[in-house]
Amino acid sequence: MINSEFLAEPFAQFLPTVFLYAELHFRFKWSGSRYFQKEPEILADLPIRIEPNRDIPILLIIKDSHLFPITLKYVEIVIYKSNKIIQSQTFQYNTQLNINWWDDTVMIDPEGISGDIEINVEFMYNVGGQDKKCTIHNYPLCSHDKLKTYISKYPYPNDGNVLYGDIHYHSNLTEDMVEFGAPLKATLAMAESLGLDFFCNTDHSYDLDDVPGSWTETDSTLEKWNKSRIEINTLNNGNPGKSFIIPSEELSLHNKDGRNIHALILNHSTFLPGSGDSAEEPFNFHADYNTKTVHDSLDNESLCIAAHPFNPVPLVQWFFVKRGKWQLEDIMEENVAGIQIVNGALDEGFYEGLKIWKELLLDGYHKFIYAGNDAHGNFNIYRQIKIPMLSLYEKNEQLFGEFRTGVHTNGNNRGINSAITSMKNGNCFVTNGPFINITFQNNGPIYEMGSTVRSNYGIITVSIISTPEFGMIKKITIIKGVIGENKEVDYFIIMNPREYKLIRDFKINSDSNCYFRCEVELDSINEKRIFAMSNPIWLSPNIN
Repeated sequence: MINSEFLAEPFAQFLPTVFLYAELHFRFKWSGSRYFQKEPEILADLPIRIEPNRDIPILLIIKDSHLFPITLKYVEIVIYKSNKIIQSQTFQYNTQLNINWWDDTVMIDPEGISGDIEINVEFMYNVGGQDKKCTIHNYPLCSHDKLKTYISKYPYPNDGNVLYGDIHYHSNLTEDMVEFGAPLKATLAMAESLGLDFFCNTDHSYDLDDVPGSWTETDSTLEKWNKSRIEINTLNNGNPGKSFIIPSEELSLHNKDGRNIHALILNHSTFLPGSGDSAEEPFNFHADYNTKTVHDSLDNESLCIAAHPFNPVPLVQWFFVKRGKWQLEDIMEENVAGIQIVNGALDEGFYEGLKIWKELLLDGYHKFIYAGNDAHGNFNIYRQIKIPMLSLYEKNEQLFGEFRTGVHTNGNNRGINSAITSMKNGNCFVTNGPFINITFQNNGPIYEMGSTVRSNYGIITVSIISTPEFGMIKKITIIKGVIGENKEVDYFIIMNPREYKLIRDFKINSDSNCYFRCEVELDSINEKRIFAMSNPIWLSPNIN
């Protein structure tokens, strides 16, 4: 760990966008910082929802106590509902800390509690000979509002054959002068309480090859990467039948224009180097791979997905780390299964991605959609550095597990191979609430999402499941796209069925190469758009 109080690194190193817990101690030599303080980072976090019959995991983190030794005396946790205290517990520690990293996950029994609640976490500690306390965190310039979560009476909507995953998540393997994430073990506890079956630890390639404790030195032995794989195997083997981790990385590579973009590489057996936008060496934009050449390095059991392909690129990142966007030609590459269409928010990147995905489908490309959140820790609130040394900010987006990829396994083993196979085949959907499935049949086998069927007529079956947590079904749209045409058409629409569960058959007849997909909107009980989108089923007419 570098004593950041005396560092003077190139300003370019701050330019990559950051989404993790904020690192408070770095500052340039001879410069001030509005958020620097002579005590470690102290913070609490918890998931945004809790499955029925699951404990509430509250993550406690103290980082950098080797720079500023601390005695953690106790932590008081108070639960509120409708502004009334319904539970209070105090956890005694009386622990002296002088280490880079300390964390503990406190499990709270929610028996008798349901619905929206607020949780206050107060740390009592001694630093520099002074007794102090902080609420939720000790970050300057940020609010100290209570953490919020929802204790559900209903499991996340499922027909019993779906695994829900967050395919884009960063752990504390990403740690540098402005940011850090949460440990894998703690994240696994969060996933289980959320009702997530798996997550992918897509730490940046340029972080995974760092010397431990440094973010500018490359480690030829790959200690961080190797230890992470051992830890993932240990956690997965010690948690059979429960939530699991798909070992992954977020690879920096070049697009067709030679600019740096990111790909999610899931379940690859070896490390892939990529540091073109790491800013570890100012103005060194070299990439080991581009979207074409990465193909030869991928395992058959791995999966390559375009990460947040159409999110806007800030001008400083465009110039200083040569970041760009995925181009159509990049996504067309055979090794790219599809796009991460949702990156933690229904924003400009989502709607641009939806537009371009439709164009690809209508041009005849079989590309699939996936969802993740790009959370770096940040289970309850997104808190990051806005302007280095000057400001922090918060928002309620890009939270772990909020948007999910639902993976149909059809009763197969609920493990890594099953999840990867289904995602590779496009038998999956994106959602922030409802379950969705579409199948096709014509007096023969049942075809799943992602299939290509040699037929021009048959039955498409649509299955939708929601719960009172997310709201009733408001609208179901069966969408048809004819290959070679310039737009899709709404083939069937069901308005306001006012149900939480629906299974409906639709007769299909087409004399052209086409595809069908489905979207569902819920009559949400809050202001958010709650929806799900399926991947397509393609029909190729029989011509005798």
